[in-house]
Amino acid sequence: MNYSCKVLFLVINLFWTASLVEAQSTITYNDQRLLELKRAFLRNDEKVVAYINAIIESSEHYFSEKPLNIVSDKRRFAPSRDPRDYISLSRYWWPDPDTKDGLPYIRHDGESNPELEEYDYRKITRLESTVTNLGMLYYITGNERYAARASQILNEWFLDPVTGMNPNMVYAQYVPGMTYLRGTGILDARSIVYALNGAMLIEGSKFWSNTQKEALTSWVKAFLYWMHNSTQGGLERNAANNHGLWYDIIRMGLLYYTDDYPQVKQVIETSLCNRLDLQQESDGSFPHELARTLGLSYTAFALDAFYEANEIALKVGIDLWSITTPKGRSIAKGVEFAYPFFLEPHKWVYQQISPFETDRGAMILYIAGLKLNKREYTEAAKKIGYTTKPSFKSLLYIDINN
Repeated sequence: MNYSCKVLFLVINLFWTASLVEAQSTITYNDQRLLELKRAFLRNDEKVVAYINAIIESSEHYFSEKPLNIVSDKRRFAPSRDPRDYISLSRYWWPDPDTKDGLPYIRHDGESNPELEEYDYRKITRLESTVTNLGMLYYITGNERYAARASQILNEWFLDPVTGMNPNMVYAQYVPGMTYLRGTGILDARSIVYALNGAMLIEGSKFWSNTQKEALTSWVKAFLYWMHNSTQGGLERNAANNHGLWYDIIRMGLLYYTDDYPQVKQVIETSLCNRLDLQQESDGSFPHELARTLGLSYTAFALDAFYEANEIALKVGIDLWSITTPKGRSIAKGVEFAYPFFLEPHKWVYQQISPFETDRGAMILYIAGLKLNKREYTEAAKKIGYTTKPSFKSLLYIDINN
């Protein structure tokens, strides 16, 4: 067991356990907050009901659209020509204006190429939002209609022999004209983990059978095998920036879905804990993220990763917020570094070529304030403000604005 994690196993008291009896298990959400959201809806809390009704209304288009899958209406094909192979464009790569065919593409960090829309990335993010919202609506309202549609979409995306995605991301974040392998595309698999939250939320529905769950579990295990054994997986596992961090979190999430809790713990103890020492400086900054043209956004991205990792870790009895490595690195240090800039982004001294989304800083500070018992952070989050969009992730922290 890694030295920095030996003391992190939690003794869960009976009161805390009892409070979760009615909670639905997810991968990356705070299940207690999810339960409290459901209870607020059921007791007709005016603010919560208004937001959930807005989500119900905005979710109606899921029923009129064709079921989502990776094959239908495909505009760009992977070099394999297999429509079931996922392919996305590496976001910051553009055609070279100095070559006749634009190849190979060249990098403009922080500037998103609109050709992204022509690839599967938008599809997989739609999968994430669609299945998550449908799963949440089923859990909150108990209406089987939402579970039925979520089940249909999960079948089409993962399980159907004609439309189902192949369990790899060989061509994720593809760069036209590039002749060597990159591992960065595994980052897109975050959407798979989030979609699995939705799959877990419809467990118990008559529209989601044990056979379907077993088939989806087999798909996830095949994807994990590819992550662990492919050249690209190895490249991403060794990445020294947020990509390596997210690689660990993605596999933690996938392993958690397959009920392989010992392996989740092993990833935390042997890899994730060490990334604080590898990626963080003594002042709490993440140098590889500071070097980007969107330095504050990528600092927030690293902190996003750690608080999502903690939601998974807590479910296997580990609290990442209590880690301080022998070198003095910690998630708390990272928040301490970012805090003044989340509060006043205009004082950021590194590059940030696009405006920073202040909502992200507010959520990070609010979660940190609750975990570290630092009122300074929770008050700062409220001062920054948080736009509660019609999405369940934002509703879980609706109290930021109280």
